[in-house]
Amino acid sequence: MPPKPPGTMSKPLSVFVSGLLLVGVGIGGLVSCNPFKTEFETGPVELRFSADTVFFDTLLTTVASTTRRLRVYNDQPKSVAIASLGITNSSGAFSIIVNGVEANPLENIELLPGDSLLVLLQANVPEGGQTLPFVVEETLLVTTGANQQTVPVIAWGQDAHFLRDSVLQCNTVWTAGKPYVIYNNVLVDSLCTLTVQPGTRVYSHNGSTVFIKGRLEALGNATAPITFTNDRFDNGFTNAPGQWSGLVFLEGSNNNRMQFTHIRNAENAIWLGTPDNDTLPDLMMENCIIENTSGSGILAFTSDLQLTNTLINNCVDFCFAGLAGGNYQLTHNTFANFGFGFFRAQPAAVFTNNLLLTDGSELQEDLLVRVNNSIIWGNTNDEIQLSSTPNNTFDVVFKNNLLKTTLPELQNKNLINQDPLFMEPESYDYHLDTLSPAINAGLNLGVLIDLDSLLRTNPPDVGAYEWKQN
Repeated sequence: MPPKPPGTMSKPLSVFVSGLLLVGVGIGGLVSCNPFKTEFETGPVELRFSADTVFFDTLLTTVASTTRRLRVYNDQPKSVAIASLGITNSSGAFSIIVNGVEANPLENIELLPGDSLLVLLQANVPEGGQTLPFVVEETLLVTTGANQQTVPVIAWGQDAHFLRDSVLQCNTVWTAGKPYVIYNNVLVDSLCTLTVQPGTRVYSHNGSTVFIKGRLEALGNATAPITFTNDRFDNGFTNAPGQWSGLVFLEGSNNNRMQFTHIRNAENAIWLGTPDNDTLPDLMMENCIIENTSGSGILAFTSDLQLTNTLINNCVDFCFAGLAGGNYQLTHNTFANFGFGFFRAQPAAVFTNNLLLTDGSELQEDLLVRVNNSIIWGNTNDEIQLSSTPNNTFDVVFKNNLLKTTLPELQNKNLINQDPLFMEPESYDYHLDTLSPAINAGLNLGVLIDLDSLLRTNPPDVGAYEWKQN
């Protein structure tokens, strides 16, 4: 008989299995004689909450919010029986979910010692019939025995005009008061004008675009600027680039005007593709602010643009790009790009009389550029790129600017590589510091005020802002 392998049982298998069964019976008897018993706190109980208030930032009415989380902690040595957990909901604005169950209230919840309960809250504020934002406040009630604890639940609501995939009626007027919220796209059709009055707010949902084939007239003022931005207001979205597509001016659009208008958090804030046979401005922009784009601030193709007293900053690609020719008159502007929150590799400004298309062909048109009394600055070695082909005019002149560049053709008649000393660019403050070399470095070109409507001195300061002594 061959030897037994190491570890082989010397007793028959049946005997071994019988022994295990007996042991199992014994253990089962011990358990049945000592059943686990939950002990509950019987006296007054104080539960602990992860926040003393649940707050929802301003919400567009009838649009569901993101979920807020509230944890309820049991710091007691024994379990706690929560008799009821619910929210006063006379407004009908809030809902709660606990352990995957949505109900109001939820009852008979057991919370083990040292454990916590996750409460999910969501808001969907009904219309308030008001122009200004309004507050909705309810209370989360948690009852344990005779004790009741409360947590305020607060949301701000904002009524709005909602537009979805709309072709606007000719000569539409948008007014201040309730904002306009765009889902998907809106179109200003040929031969039609969209007039946007001072103080108007336009909020666009993710991926939404305002197409202009006709004409846009957005004329804000210093005390009531016009705003085009995203429709998310909660934390993390205030300064996040690329939350909507931007304003797209299509071929045939002309005589567009914008002043005291802020465009924020778009992909390309302005996409200007309006080639024609004249040099009249297709778009005139004065005293505007463009910031936080995942693409470019202004992306123009063979178009005519006049830009004055405008700040463009914090763009992943270009602050300004005039491509494939065009006519660009840029006066008293500030293009500043430091890449706060993202990596950037493109210069702040680029001008070309050519453009290589995706099919391999090249678009070439005459280019005329005048840049005066402006600042072009950023955190790369060269913030300006020029590209020309000999087949078309390349007439580019820079005078009395402050530039970050190594291009030899720009060294004369400009301040080169001298830090403009912005106040706090990381906080979007591009006013000039007291020692800025841009102060009094400009040429009087008849621009009477700056981006803040402050009177310019003679000689004026370079850039969109005139230095103001505190």
